[in-house]
Amino acid sequence: MQQDFTQYADEIRRGLIEDATAPPPEAEPPKPSLSTISAADLQRKAIPPIRFIVDKLLTVGLSILASPPKYGKSWMVLDLGLSVTTGGRFLGYQTNRAEVLYLALEDSERRLKARMCKLLAGKPAPAGFHFATTAHDADNGLFDELEGFLKDHPDTGLIIVDTLQRVRGIAHGKEGAYAADYREVGALKAFADSHNVALLLVHHLRKMKDDSDPFNMISGTNGIMGAADTTMVLSKEKRDDENATLSIVGRDVESADAVLHFNRDSCKWENLGDADWFAEQQARREYQESPTVKTIKKLLAQSTDGEWGGTAQQLLDAGTYIARTRLAASARDLTSQLKQMDKLLFEYDNIIHERKSNGTGGGKHLFYYGNLAPLEEMEPDENNPFLPT
Repeated sequence: MQQDFTQYADEIRRGLIEDATAPPPEAEPPKPSLSTISAADLQRKAIPPIRFIVDKLLTVGLSILASPPKYGKSWMVLDLGLSVTTGGRFLGYQTNRAEVLYLALEDSERRLKARMCKLLAGKPAPAGFHFATTAHDADNGLFDELEGFLKDHPDTGLIIVDTLQRVRGIAHGKEGAYAADYREVGALKAFADSHNVALLLVHHLRKMKDDSDPFNMISGTNGIMGAADTTMVLSKEKRDDENATLSIVGRDVESADAVLHFNRDSCKWENLGDADWFAEQQARREYQESPTVKTIKKLLAQSTDGEWGGTAQQLLDAGTYIARTRLAASARDLTSQLKQMDKLLFEYDNIIHERKSNGTGGGKHLFYYGNLAPLEEMEPDENNPFLPT
């Protein structure tokens, strides 16, 4: 009997027979494969439209609003939250009503109450707007907290995190800065996408200014902006400027630059219009208010033949009398100013300016309306687009 068992065990060891008591071999895990869709199936597939929380500005997914400290972005996002909760307008854009969670992680309830009451201007606080002044970071429970809130408030459409730095975790091992930025912001985006909500992260800009691209001033690496659906930067030429520029770029919104003004009475940001349009209007206002322009138009109005000619010094003297101010520091400076003003004089008032040198450094300036000047008095000049050649 002992010999039979020994022979049986030896045959199992040698693989000649299977051990009935041994656990079955583990199955190999399936190899990963791509999930694909054909072009024809994609063309026929019904895909719901993009959900906007703020029309043309803020979509479901992850967005970032960045600016230097103390620029008023907390006022902006609080106004945004109140507007979304009531279905009102924000910066001139229509919002789509939804509940809002505002993680104001750098503020106290006292400060939040004061700001909210200022923005509401005596109106009662809307239902569906919720504050939290503390939250765990992304590595230690933030997603569980947000998940629980959304379960209790399924009509939530917007979550504001003020600021991103307050919910960031710790770097993983030897992970580089770009990888850490992209991983953390990417995880927040994945949460927003999976729950069909807009998640807005308030962030900071570097102190170093970049006139060529405001988005290069976002604190951190390009991994932050790369993971976001929409990025907005609030910037100024100078900190004490009354107006700021809101630059917007995103996957589902049109890139734009809007000029904003902070109304200190209402504590709300107001949209003054597209930056290019605003710059054009501002240039027109500056032109119309120019003492030099006022002087030239007054001299033409007083002329019997619709033209005026004289030296730069004579124009300076006329400005002192008509505009009651000195048009320039010197005749030479006024000549330089007129050269830069030629294009605007013609575009806005159809006034043509010619300067004829007398060869000794001086010269005479001639102004006339383009539709009044006799052609025979115009000398051909291939360098002057306003004169026939």
